Amino acid sequence: MPTRALSGEITLTAAPGNAEAIKEMLDAHKIRPFLKWAGGKYSVLDTLRTYLPPGKRLIEPFVGAGSVFMNTTYDAYLLGDINPYLINLYQQLATNPQLVVPVALALVTGCNSEAAYMAIRNEFNARTADPVRQAALFLALNRTCFNGLCRFNQKGLFNVGWNKNPDSYFPLDELCHFAISDAAREFVCAPFQEVIAQASEGDVIFCDPPYEPLPDERNFTAYSKEGFTFDDQVALVEHLMAAHERGAKVVITNSSAPKLMQLYLSRGFTITGLKARRSVSCDITTRGNATDIIATL
Repeated sequence: MPTRALSGEITLTAAPGNAEAIKEMLDAHKIRPFLKWAGGKYSVLDTLRTYLPPGKRLIEPFVGAGSVFMNTTYDAYLLGDINPYLINLYQQLATNPQLVVPVALALVTGCNSEAAYMAIRNEFNARTADPVRQAALFLALNRTCFNGLCRFNQKGLFNVGWNKNPDSYFPLDELCHFAISDAAREFVCAPFQEVIAQASEGDVIFCDPPYEPLPDERNFTAYSKEGFTFDDQVALVEHLMAAHERGAKVVITNSSAPKLMQLYLSRGFTITGLKARRSVSCDITTRGNATDIIATL
């Protein structure tokens, strides 16, 4: 559990037998991710975990905020994402939490104005900080930007505005849960094709890609400057089918867009409805409950 030393520094400690303690904790309740993330799966974890089959290793090509891997107990994890700043944050927190967390805490605590927020964003976009500070900047932006969005423009610059909250929550407990874990986790910055290509017998692949927009709706897919198209959805399915032929088991979540469901069904996936809540849009009329899908192979 997190503690504070008398000097005011943050101390991250792990009790003996930490792996067993974490397993018991997961059995008792869910661990919240330390990141806010569009389309995060924390709210539907109870349902999702019933669809995740046993296996030796969990592979996530779109790790995002990590709600799923943080709340499962596989022997090993291969966790990928195309966002280099997200993966750098995970890597730095896994190896240098004592360096990242205090810097991020100071940035979030001091972010009490538009000017303070823009100073953080401008430094992050300058790309001149060392990996540890860049990780802290990314975490601070996530906690202080509007709705926790991670959005980049065509130039690759983070362009989300301030949340206008001078007292943003800093996820110290959640960061400690991540830092003290002794799970075998490998974080890689790579496109989904490269991550899925490593799957074989005994692996379980969980995919939570950018969702295909429903008819007459525009979903958020700008996690990177490249975006995510329907051609990408098709390519993803093809790579998952190839991994399944190599012995991997597949679970994927997505919207219930008709052409997407047709794609899954035509490739032999089994589809089940998944009740979820939309909370990303700045337009309150487009938020609310929605029926997404879980597809398995």
